[in-house]
Amino acid sequence: MEPTAVVRRVHRVLTALVLVLLATACGGGDDQDAGPLEGHDSHGADSHASDSHDHDHDHDHGALSGIPLDDLAEPPTVAIAVEPDGEGGVAVKVVVDGIELVSTDPPVDHRPGQGHLHVSVDGTTVAMTAETVVHLRDLVDGHHEVAVRLSANDHRDYLLDGSPIGDADMVVVTGGRAPAVADRAFAVEVVDGKVVGGLPRFEASIGDLVEVAVASDVEEEVHLHAYDLTVTVPAGGRGVLRVEATIPGVFEAELHGSGLRVFELQVS
Repeated sequence: MEPTAVVRRVHRVLTALVLVLLATACGGGDDQDAGPLEGHDSHGADSHASDSHDHDHDHDHGALSGIPLDDLAEPPTVAIAVEPDGEGGVAVKVVVDGIELVSTDPPVDHRPGQGHLHVSVDGTTVAMTAETVVHLRDLVDGHHEVAVRLSANDHRDYLLDGSPIGDADMVVVTGGRAPAVADRAFAVEVVDGKVVGGLPRFEASIGDLVEVAVASDVEEEVHLHAYDLTVTVPAGGRGVLRVEATIPGVFEAELHGSGLRVFELQVS
């Protein structure tokens, strides 16, 4: 391996460790900061996954299909405005009506009329929060879709007409990071509830930037265990998981709705 490649991989590993330490040290507030793959809601909204994901991987996947609110005369609504800051970040301002927003830390059971917000960038969840202003930082330059969904205390989506209650906006980020080129790129497709060609195992080395594109004929969420990454896959489209391979081992990725395993990632 060339020396420059070694330096780049060591830099990525050290960067990931620094981000973890920063996420642990930061404090909460009404006006929250969030990095795309950092932190927990207990330190504000800078998280792609709440504490419930840390201990609830053996959940009942059928229970995550969503909670219909079509019977309500006035179901809750979500509207967002996304403003770039010119420094690689954006401010997401959310207006929510008809529901009480409750923090994800400590975790609480589902209660009708309560919930929190799931914030995503390009289909990847980056924050779970009860705050209505979220600052996303350290983004890659270019076009991004920022979306906010309304979720119950147990992280199920609230649904209206079969679709999650939420809003989305496109934004152009400037002053941020240049797009990174993946060291390993893979693709997998799910059709009629099955992985085309069977369950694949993708191999990567410590320090690699891994990109896995998942296509599906129905809308789904793909979750990669241990790394605790989630990406939304639209029906007939694809979602892309980008993974900094810093944890060695073999890890499963599965669909939240059905529990179907879609691939394994081996890092060594």
